[in-house]
Amino acid sequence: MDRRDPRRGSSAPGHLAAACGLTLLSAWLASTDSRAEPAIAARTGYRCSQCHVNRTGGGLRTSFGSLYSQLTQPARLLEWRGDGSLLPADPDARLQLGGNFRLQYLNVESDDVDDTSSFEVPEANAYLQVRLVPGRFSLYVDETLGPGGASSRELFGLFEFSGGRSYLKAGKLLPPYGWRLPDDDAFVRRFTGFGYTAPDNGVELGFEPGRWSLHLAAINGSGGSDADTSTQFTLLGVRRFRAWRAGLSASNNITDAGTITHAGLLVGGNAGRLAWIAEGDWVEVSAAATSHRLVGLLEADVLAARGVNLKLAHDWLDPDTGLRTNAQARDSLGVELIPFPFLQLRWFVRYHDGPRQTSGANDTQVDFEAHFFF
Repeated sequence: MDRRDPRRGSSAPGHLAAACGLTLLSAWLASTDSRAEPAIAARTGYRCSQCHVNRTGGGLRTSFGSLYSQLTQPARLLEWRGDGSLLPADPDARLQLGGNFRLQYLNVESDDVDDTSSFEVPEANAYLQVRLVPGRFSLYVDETLGPGGASSRELFGLFEFSGGRSYLKAGKLLPPYGWRLPDDDAFVRRFTGFGYTAPDNGVELGFEPGRWSLHLAAINGSGGSDADTSTQFTLLGVRRFRAWRAGLSASNNITDAGTITHAGLLVGGNAGRLAWIAEGDWVEVSAAATSHRLVGLLEADVLAARGVNLKLAHDWLDPDTGLRTNAQARDSLGVELIPFPFLQLRWFVRYHDGPRQTSGANDTQVDFEAHFFF
């Protein structure tokens, strides 16, 4: 594993042709690191657990992740009383706190309804880890404060074995599947059902020997009309190489309405200032009639300067391979700026392309976002 010092520069993280254009652009950009979620893992070679307490990514940052966000990502570093970091990052602390808050101004131009402009709070979360037996057992809480009122997104006990190379979670958790993207509207999260809005009760067992990561969960199954008459299983396995990684995802859920099966492939890597990730998923719904769905994502992140990331992403969906006229696409172009620790400013333009009869399939969206995190 590439264990770069977080005080050095760091990483960042359309159509397929546009993404290839970014690949060519990266050839003449020099090489230092910046920020990306989750392309930062693809660039640095880190596991998700290097920077997050949750072994499959997202949520509370580890002491390493906290230092990384303070010393590597920002365009400008800030100090407190001569220390290198503003917040302490003690790996042996019994109590650790964190949070994410996003304020967004959203403008949507639609062919279906009147255009809208509004302020939104897409995320307000607080995190807590209590190490009851350091290195062995801890309690983890990911609490959603808004929008829509307070609720626990994740609440589990975490048991660690073999010096942290193996673990067991038990409680309410986000099942492992695919890239843990921060955007629940990304097609590979929205149309597979494995986003931040779909936690479930169950257990998760993980192994992280060497360059391998393997995560297996057994949960109630929260899909559709599921009455918990059987158990849903999800699997995520990833192998990291020097400059890239590849992984497989799978899920099987037997509901009252039928069986839902997922299979996915994810890859990611880096080349100088370019970080890229991709994912493809196949979904089979076996009910009164069987249907198949294909979903894809290609994302490229280029470091323009320290703390400044350019992002281009292409989402693609075929909601039913038995029909020929219902495919959808979403192209996103954005700039992410971290001027100093704990603040990220984001500007995105997203173009949707799809069948006229599908609501929202041809919207154009522009959003400005202030993201506060620690």
